[in-house]
Amino acid sequence: MTQCAFGGGIFNTSWQDILSGLGWGLGYFGMPHILVRFMSIEKPSMIKKSSIVAIVWVIISLFSAVMIAYLGRMVMGAELLTQGNQKLVFIAMARRFFPAGICGLLLAAIIAASISTADSQLLVASSSFTADLYKPFFRKRATEKETLFVGRVLVLVLSLIAFVIANSKGSGAQAIMDMVENAWGAFGASFGPTILLSLFWKRFNYQGAVAGVISGFVIDLGWLLTGMTASTGIFEIVPGFFGSLVVAIIVAKLTSAPNEKAVAIFEQGTSKNAD
Repeated sequence: MTQCAFGGGIFNTSWQDILSGLGWGLGYFGMPHILVRFMSIEKPSMIKKSSIVAIVWVIISLFSAVMIAYLGRMVMGAELLTQGNQKLVFIAMARRFFPAGICGLLLAAIIAASISTADSQLLVASSSFTADLYKPFFRKRATEKETLFVGRVLVLVLSLIAFVIANSKGSGAQAIMDMVENAWGAFGASFGPTILLSLFWKRFNYQGAVAGVISGFVIDLGWLLTGMTASTGIFEIVPGFFGSLVVAIIVAKLTSAPNEKAVAIFEQGTSKNAD
């Protein structure tokens, strides 16, 4: 049984909901289509400027999202929460308070954001398959033209699969958000702690990284499949992320330290004078 963390009436919120909501933020550390943005920076000296721009934008966007949710609860909370449609607050408010032309632009923004995320994930999936699987294991002598062709074919195949899922009726279409939620949790719990430890801990090694990735995925998936997400009300990424973090640290401590070459690369990358 969940207990109210604060508020009353339509503002009743359990600590599980608060923890799960904050847990979504942990997923960003393990998202491939987000990490490639950082990896594509031209030189380390641009990181400071880029981080300032990114932080300012995140503050603006998240503040706007919080205000939409807050005002939506005040204005349309009784209508949306009683029907379990709180996820439609942006759409409902746009349709109620704006004329048709502006409403159309606001709703088009949702589609634009979805397309932006979808194309990033398709490109990451394609490049990961060609660079990490196809060329190393299937065609070691594949030319750049061949890998480019394979990548394009894979993008087409994945797009068709996504279209079939999105176009299906009944549970198929309704389960899209659930699939996104599950994938977000699995990626964040598996790769998030490993990415953070790789950036901030010089002692972190290969064995700890592998253990962290595997344990995060197993804990996340186990929490979901055993029904713990539904029974506890806690998003599976929360136990998966912190479980992976603990396992990765313990395994790294119990195994040999990284070699001098790896340490030198770490120190060069984290040096303030790196360029």
